[in-house]
Amino acid sequence: MKIAFVHKRFGLDGGTERMLEQLVRGLRDRGHEIHVHAGSVDPRFRRDRWATFHGLRAGGPGAGFRALLLLVGSWLGVRRSRYDVVVHMGRTGPRDVYRAGGGCHRTWYDRLRARAVTGRARLRLALSLRHRIALWHERRALGTATVVVPSARARDDLLASYGALAQGVLVIPNSVDLDRFHPRWRRLVFGEQREQLGLGPEEVLVLFVGSDLWRKGLDRVLAAVPLLTPHAEEVRLLVVGDDVRRSAFEEQARSLGIRGRVTFLPGHPALEKLYAAVDLVVLPTRHDPFANVTLEALATGVPVITTATNGAAAEIGDTPALAVLDDPDDPQELAARIAAFLDPERVPILRDAARAAAERHGEAVAVDRWEALLQRVAEARVD
Repeated sequence: MKIAFVHKRFGLDGGTERMLEQLVRGLRDRGHEIHVHAGSVDPRFRRDRWATFHGLRAGGPGAGFRALLLLVGSWLGVRRSRYDVVVHMGRTGPRDVYRAGGGCHRTWYDRLRARAVTGRARLRLALSLRHRIALWHERRALGTATVVVPSARARDDLLASYGALAQGVLVIPNSVDLDRFHPRWRRLVFGEQREQLGLGPEEVLVLFVGSDLWRKGLDRVLAAVPLLTPHAEEVRLLVVGDDVRRSAFEEQARSLGIRGRVTFLPGHPALEKLYAAVDLVVLPTRHDPFANVTLEALATGVPVITTATNGAAAEIGDTPALAVLDDPDDPQELAARIAAFLDPERVPILRDAARAAAERHGEAVAVDRWEALLQRVAEARVD
């Protein structure tokens, strides 16, 4: 098949980007002709023969304007070419297949409205061009394209918001590169990574990864750290992910008396190596159709604590290496879960269980499902 993928960027930074890279590579290896329409492409991929890259205009002032420009630009770019099937990985104009990797935007928008306590905040949400485009695109996609989500949780949210319009939504869970994310990294780079972070090998390191810090639940993690016993003084928290509101979380850490034990990094060039340096990943997210961090950490042999609102939790299933919080807003519960996962007697068992759970979600299974879906859609277009 001649397949086109459309997204605002192509690279390895971000959950959708890593998933897109896996899918492009997997389908290319099966003999399909791949074209990628993207606003930006990581220079590391420009010289590869994985795909033919086509540029899209995706810059400009304001998130709403950029979203509109990307939507129009992708529609014009794809419309001029003849493909067997087109896959939109974001809100770029649904044609054949739309992967709603962010889940139901209506669900998230309603949560933001409930959080807005002032009239000005509510008015800003109501007038937001970015949200208006996202909500319009979501409803239009449900009526015109084959919609794919990464978890049953995301599908349930769409059904709750749109009813019969979302009946045809398909679930294809995310996958993980089991070779890239592997426990061997701990043996190979543990000391090197700890040294770069300014930490000793004996210190306990908890990792939080996410660019939207409030949505991902960083405030919940910070509230739990002072309550940790008996590890309170030795636990270090590493926060990876940038956010314009980061200063507010730095202030929260300072007010809790733990600022000296929290390190903020805007990003990391090789997450697979970073996972090898940590003891635990904590992601008490408020809304996440499928947090790829969950699978990546498990595949590297790192246990994870998360929430039921992370669709990955149900898709991965029962394993002692994955804890789902009963009450994410209870810092005492989160502190107790962290302390239990740091029990030295449990650590080797949890690491083995983490890898075993991830191995059920390798790339080949996801590529099989995507290839079969795209074949059906392409054949339906011909008919």
